[in-house]
Amino acid sequence: MDFKDLFTGLSILELSSVLAGPLAGSFFSECGAKVTKVENKTAGGDITRQWKLKEESPENTAGAYYYSANYRKEVHLLDFADKHEYSVLLNMVVDHDIILSNFQKRVAQKYGLEPHTLFEQYPQKIIVQLNAYDYDDPRPGFDLIMQAETGFISINGTESGELCKMPVAMIDIMASHQIKEAILIALLKKEKTGLGSLIHISLFQSGIASLANQASNYLMTGVVPKPMGTLHPNIAPYGDLFVSSDGIRFFLGIGSDYQFKKLWETLNFSNKNDVTFVRNQDRLFNRKALHEILQTVFTQKTIEFLSTVFQKNDIPFAVIKNVKEVFESPLCRSMVLTQTTEEGTNAYSVSNIAFCFRG
Repeated sequence: MDFKDLFTGLSILELSSVLAGPLAGSFFSECGAKVTKVENKTAGGDITRQWKLKEESPENTAGAYYYSANYRKEVHLLDFADKHEYSVLLNMVVDHDIILSNFQKRVAQKYGLEPHTLFEQYPQKIIVQLNAYDYDDPRPGFDLIMQAETGFISINGTESGELCKMPVAMIDIMASHQIKEAILIALLKKEKTGLGSLIHISLFQSGIASLANQASNYLMTGVVPKPMGTLHPNIAPYGDLFVSSDGIRFFLGIGSDYQFKKLWETLNFSNKNDVTFVRNQDRLFNRKALHEILQTVFTQKTIEFLSTVFQKNDIPFAVIKNVKEVFESPLCRSMVLTQTTEEGTNAYSVSNIAFCFRG
């Protein structure tokens, strides 16, 4: 059996909007689950239907953003205030194995869809509730707000103080992984015990969990991270930007003293054991001097020459590509999904699945 059919027979009722919940729903739809998405008819459906590029037709019912997170779902627009349509919703709750919601508490209370109430009524189901901070906290949580609240914007930008956000809704994307992981664990629990699960997931806590080494740097040293552009606070040269003789920008990703030794020797420096740069911490202290030395060499070499040398010697590097160039890669193109829009045209998105089973 193809793993993309493993969830055939599993049904998910998606009462969530924007990105985190819908992305999780799309993952399961890719894997064969039946995902029924309910949108608020009176509000014009999922808010992301309105988030169209200026290049997109204003007449379309939804744009690229919407289709990026809503793959192969059965979509219903319902008015919960209408008794008939509300009864349709309640029947859907009964008929699905997993209920995924991001209603604020006041909305859930208004329509009798509070997660703990649903779990009391249907203890065999998996009930997943996503909120910005906590279920009892009424504050909304758009990704920009979360990037600011979780510290990401404070460390994302340049040393000159120009702040920027991550160019995708990364907190939502990380929360969607938390949702997927929680559901998979709950399915395993159900298989072993027969019991359902009530799961609460927080955008805020998903962001905090993703601070990773930046969090530990602060917790263990008291050093508050600051914006460093593309530089890495713990490794050098890692994220240091260089330019070849033909004007191509690229990064080095040297992660160990051994890799740096190979780089140093590959570039034919006469003093191969210069103690100024032997250890990673030495390179961090002398980062500016190291950058000047390396750039002097790279200024004399084309990117074709450097690419050949780096690949031959297993030296991590990357040319900076735009999205068009990225999608010219066969490996990238293999991840493109196609579905039909409500207008009958093709919509394209990227697969949630970045793994494969080979045995």
